[in-house]
Amino acid sequence: MVGKLNTRLFTDKVNVQRNAEDTLDERGLGSTSWATTLTNVKCHIQNLGSVENRSGRNTILTNFVIQVPSDVDIKASDRLQDVVDTSVYYEIDGVRKSLTSTNRVLGITITAHTFE
Repeated sequence: MVGKLNTRLFTDKVNVQRNAEDTLDERGLGSTSWATTLTNVKCHIQNLGSVENRSGRNTILTNFVIQVPSDVDIKASDRLQDVVDTSVYYEIDGVRKSLTSTNRVLGITITAHTFE
């Protein structure tokens, strides 16, 4: 099947959330609210491992590569919410389209991270 990524390995699901608006919190400081734009998007999530103590902070950062079908509307400013564990959010670092030699989009590869 030329021009389409084989999606049978897409065994994971995420919700795509987009920055809805900037609002003020109870202290008068700017805060961001997120709105879910797509639900139950099939994908493949690959855990690349964790690192600790980034930039002098004692934080555990786990990196991921997430592959989604080519027809998913996703931007680098979005975030992904895990469907199975809705407390897990993948903060997107980059979005790249995978192309054929004739510039047809096969799929979308996302690099992302989570904090612990």
